[in-house]
Amino acid sequence: MTPRERYVLLKTIELYMETGEPVGSRTLQKKFSMDISSATIRNVMSDLEDKSYLYQPHTSAGRLPTDEGIKYYINYLLFSIGEIETGIGVQIVDYIRNFKKETFDEIFNAVLKFLTRSTGYVSLGMKCAIDALVIKEISMIKVSMSKVLIVITCEPEYIIHQIFPLKVEPSILLKISRELTSKFRGKTLSSVKKELIGEINRVQKEFLELSFSLKSHIIKMVDNVNDINISGTSNIFNVLEEDFNRVQKIINVLEEKKTLLETFEKLIDTADKITVVLGTDTEIEALEPFSIVTAKYSVKSKDAGLVGILGPKRMEYSRIIPVVENVSKALSRMLSQEKYR
Repeated sequence: MTPRERYVLLKTIELYMETGEPVGSRTLQKKFSMDISSATIRNVMSDLEDKSYLYQPHTSAGRLPTDEGIKYYINYLLFSIGEIETGIGVQIVDYIRNFKKETFDEIFNAVLKFLTRSTGYVSLGMKCAIDALVIKEISMIKVSMSKVLIVITCEPEYIIHQIFPLKVEPSILLKISRELTSKFRGKTLSSVKKELIGEINRVQKEFLELSFSLKSHIIKMVDNVNDINISGTSNIFNVLEEDFNRVQKIINVLEEKKTLLETFEKLIDTADKITVVLGTDTEIEALEPFSIVTAKYSVKSKDAGLVGILGPKRMEYSRIIPVVENVSKALSRMLSQEKYR
C-alpha cells in the first residue's frame, strides 16, 4: 500500500467510524482539508476497492470499509497508539479500596462493571486459573450420609470447592485425600487433569465404582475453573437497536457461555497483550456485527486471563483500546498484591 493509499484509507475509516455512513471523495476532501483533489481521492478509493479494503454498497454511493479495511485500521492503531495512561488504573484501585472489595471474584466483577461504565459496551472477563494455579492440598470431607465436599486449595490463594452426591466411608476419603495431595502438590491444575485418572485408579483399584465417580467429579471441578464473567448485557440493544432476532441470538451466546469461552481460550493461547477480533473471525454467527477488544491480565507475571469489551465494529478504537489496556494493567497490579489475593 502506498503512503497516499494508507492515508486515504485511514481517513475514510475514521470518518465512517464517526458517522456510520458511506464516505464520498468530496466529503473526505473537505472534512480533512486534503491537499489532493476529490477526483484523485476517488481514484485512490477505487484502487483500495480493488485491493478489498473498501467497497461500494451501490454505484452512486460513497465507500465503506470491508472487514480487511477495518483490520488494517485497527492494526495501525495498535502499532501507533503506544501506551497511553488514561488515569483509569488509579480510579479502579480507589473504587476497590473505597468499597472494600477483597476477594478475587469481588475485584474481578467490580473491574468489569467499571469497564462497562467506561465504554458503554458489554464487558467480558475470562479467568484462566487452570494454568496459573498450583495445587497445595486436595481434601475430601463427608458432610452427610450421601454427600462429600471436595476442596482443592491452590497457590496463589485460591480455593475450588463443591459438594457431590457420594456414599463412602470417611476413612477412605482421608486415604484418598492424602494420596492425591502427595501426588499433585506443587503441580498446576492443568497437569492434574491429565494425570488424575491414572492416579485415582492406582489408589482405589478395589473401589471401581467410587473411583469412576471421583474422577468425574474432580475433572468437572477442574474444567469449571475457567469461566467467563459478563457485565452490561443490556448494552447489546444500543448496538443492534431493533434487530430483535439478532439480539436474542447474541444474548443466547452470552448466557450459554460455552462457545464464547472456547473463543477466549484460543485467544489466551495465541493473542498478544492487547488484541482486537472482528466477530466475523470468531465463527460465531451471532457475533458478526461486533468486535471484541481484549487484553491479558496476569498474576505475578503469569497470564491469568482476559478482560475486554464486546462492542460494534464501528467503535472508537482509538479510545477503547487504551481503556481496555489500562484496565488489564490495573487488574494485574491488584491481583499480584498479597492483600488482594
